[in-house]
Amino acid sequence: MVKQLIYIILLILSIVACEEIYRPVLEEVDDLLVVEAVLVSNQTENEIFLYKTVNFNNWDNSYPVVSDAQVYVVDENNNRIQCEETAPGTYKLVYQLEANGSYYLYIEYAREKYQSKVQAVPELPEIDSMYTDFTTKTFVSGVSNSTDKISTVEGIQVYTDIDYKGGLNHYRFYARKILQHIDFFEEITGMSPIPDVFAEYRWMSYYPTGIFNIAGPREYSSEKSIIKHELDFFESNYNKYIDDSLLFSGWIYILYQYGINEDTYNFYSDLNSQLDAEGKIFDPVYTQTKGNISCISDSTKVVLGNFEISSFSERRFFIDYSKFKDTVTAFETIPDFYDIPERGQQKKIKPEFWVPYLNS
Repeated sequence: MVKQLIYIILLILSIVACEEIYRPVLEEVDDLLVVEAVLVSNQTENEIFLYKTVNFNNWDNSYPVVSDAQVYVVDENNNRIQCEETAPGTYKLVYQLEANGSYYLYIEYAREKYQSKVQAVPELPEIDSMYTDFTTKTFVSGVSNSTDKISTVEGIQVYTDIDYKGGLNHYRFYARKILQHIDFFEEITGMSPIPDVFAEYRWMSYYPTGIFNIAGPREYSSEKSIIKHELDFFESNYNKYIDDSLLFSGWIYILYQYGINEDTYNFYSDLNSQLDAEGKIFDPVYTQTKGNISCISDSTKVVLGNFEISSFSERRFFIDYSKFKDTVTAFETIPDFYDIPERGQQKKIKPEFWVPYLNS
């Protein structure tokens, strides 16, 4: 019996000793040019980024930048506006695009020429109404050959309606959520040994993750207006972010709205199909998302990236609610656009951007 046990142990050790990581030999391909060009029409400065892909077997997580390229934005009259390289791989456009104008991107690099399709400057985006409702979100997670994990979270969903007025009808949204909360501390300020209680105002920022939030008219529908589009979700249980001992003082919600062209909307929609795939059997098959830039000097060369022109508007709101009740006590527009640091704290005196709260 002892001999059999020894043989079994030796067999297991021999199997473990032979185990090694398998690294498949994959075909090396040329590094591809990647163009990241998102221009906001109502800004006087925009940046374009050029870099290259790396092969699968390359263990370096950084992407090599592309320097010494000639980068131009060209208008409908073929006037070239050159972009200056201000840092390796970063090209700055110091020029405000004309409203109702059209432009394309032109690049010369390593004896090759690259050109995008023409992009029109969209009109400035507007929101007709924003409103909230209490709801329960269901989240499903899991990958191929695994059991789905289902969780539910209660919270406040922010929606928007945008009426179609015959022009702009495709949008992209981004946001910044700033959680206001208050801590309290004691301090002796006079002759009395009993300390006074003061407030320390704190805040921290959160940003959306996951797929791009885009909105457009529904497919296979004659309805052009955008109705009840979901913007952002605020969990009822704010103690997920702050300790129970701190006083929740509402959210400052900064909404960034971009007006985009239909082809840009389709590009983001394709990206979302890839980003939202989880390896399930009915997920979309991975394909390279095709941008609007091509190599005009060699049609066999593949270029990654997209040239986008968008218009931009910003709106700010204050949202307040109780985690114990299904009611929103405040959803108000903030008229002042203060600069707000990502996070911080300030004792005794409220920061100038702080939105008043009944218990503060």
